Amino acid sequence: MEWERQRVRCPEGHESTIRGGYKDRASGQIYIRAGFCPAQCRPCPSRPRCVRAASRRLGLLPRPEHEAIAAVRARLGKGAGQQLYGQRRGFEGTISQGVRAFGLRRARYRGLAKVGLQSMATAAAINLDRLGAWFAQRPLAPTRTSRFAALAA
Repeated sequence: MEWERQRVRCPEGHESTIRGGYKDRASGQIYIRAGFCPAQCRPCPSRPRCVRAASRRLGLLPRPEHEAIAAVRARLGKGAGQQLYGQRRGFEGTISQGVRAFGLRRARYRGLAKVGLQSMATAAAINLDRLGAWFAQRPLAPTRTSRFAALAA
């Protein structure tokens, strides 16, 4: 992204101009729209690595937000960031297991005390399930592949 020239460059080096901003109706977020020429994109060998939309347009965040996200991604790509993300991955896996296998998303009871008790019972059930898997030497489940990624593979 070349902010001063208002250009976006694809993996093959073709340039696009920034066409101005628009506001998303659902989220209220402001985006910058950039488009590529379909005549250049059709025969391109790098098409799978590029824009996936049929309109060949990108929706980019404004420069401050874009640079902030790029800085966070660069920080997470290093050693300490990978370790921090590894911890988060463990938490996310626990929550996912609670939702999928133990019905954590819905409260079975009314009242704060009963819902709190249900949460503690669910946490204990997750721990027992993981302990049983460890004793049985059952391997951890692989990361789920989305339907779209499975279709593309």
